[in-house]
Amino acid sequence: MSAGSEGTMHAAVVGNDRRIGLQQVPVPACGPGMIRVAVDACGLCGSDLHFHHAKSWSPGLIPGHEITGRIEAIGENPPPLVAERGLEIGRRVVAEPLVSCGTCEFCAAGRDSICPTLALAGVSRPGGFADSIVLPALRIHPVADDLDPKVAALAEPLAVALHGLERGKFTKGDRVLVLGGGAIGVLSAFAAVRAGAREVVVRARYPHQQTLVRDVAGAEARGTDLEISADGLDSAFDLVVETVGGRSETLVEASSAARPGGRVAILGLFDPAPPLQPLDALVKELTFHWSNCYCRHIGATPPSAMSDFATAADVLSENRDRLAEMVTHHLPLSSIEEAFEIAGDKRRGVGKLCVVDS
Repeated sequence: MSAGSEGTMHAAVVGNDRRIGLQQVPVPACGPGMIRVAVDACGLCGSDLHFHHAKSWSPGLIPGHEITGRIEAIGENPPPLVAERGLEIGRRVVAEPLVSCGTCEFCAAGRDSICPTLALAGVSRPGGFADSIVLPALRIHPVADDLDPKVAALAEPLAVALHGLERGKFTKGDRVLVLGGGAIGVLSAFAAVRAGAREVVVRARYPHQQTLVRDVAGAEARGTDLEISADGLDSAFDLVVETVGGRSETLVEASSAARPGGRVAILGLFDPAPPLQPLDALVKELTFHWSNCYCRHIGATPPSAMSDFATAADVLSENRDRLAEMVTHHLPLSSIEEAFEIAGDKRRGVGKLCVVDS
């Protein structure tokens, strides 16, 4: 996305009326240990739609957290990982939107996503619906130079999916049910198939979602004809991955679908007090694993396995043609209001919409 006049840039900003619109804002300073990325593409996420419709964003916020672009500035005193990762001006990268303290017990263990001071670009600090974004160097990961930016922007939701499987204690040979056919649902199914699941079934409401489940994830797609009850399933699932959230009854359905002793990974963003069936969960001794964003894996080898985000970047490069089918729509930053309108209309057949450099 091209910068405006010197010292300013274009950004989609939340106004006092909680509506989002294009503004000229100062180019963010690139301080010590930070990297500034010129944004090429930023995916529009279901959580963006959730916050937008709820009008819960703070005025002045720049949303957007599925970010890719090229490095345009590196701050003073860069950490050693900048050289280790080959991060230099002009390098194509994906930007991990988490910003944590780096010193608490959780950060020390690589569990940045539960840091008490965690901030997320596009939610509680400036995000990627802008010409540029600044983040700590730790959060910048290289990708192949020839990777389509619209595909590279899938790194963030793919990292969410990978982390969700890990939180759900996925084991090769598991029978997996994914509730929800949005981007996180399709990518969770893709990740489960890739990791060696015995069977992956996705309940996706809309026909375009079912097509993506089959073509991108290589999983079985079912619609509302899939009756999720003790009597409505051929057999129970080892792992149920919930990706819907909101006001849905998917936690009740997950409890019905999971086998005794089974697991439920919860990735969806729920409204307060979602429906639950505690007796079902108690009798079956189910384990619920809540999953927030992604994490690092201290001491893991190879280096690409040291974070969910780095793994996602590698997987994207290896499966670029297949995953490219996820991105069904793209619009320039100047059309940000239209982008939210289209992404929120299920009749438009959106798999993933990217806001791109015009």
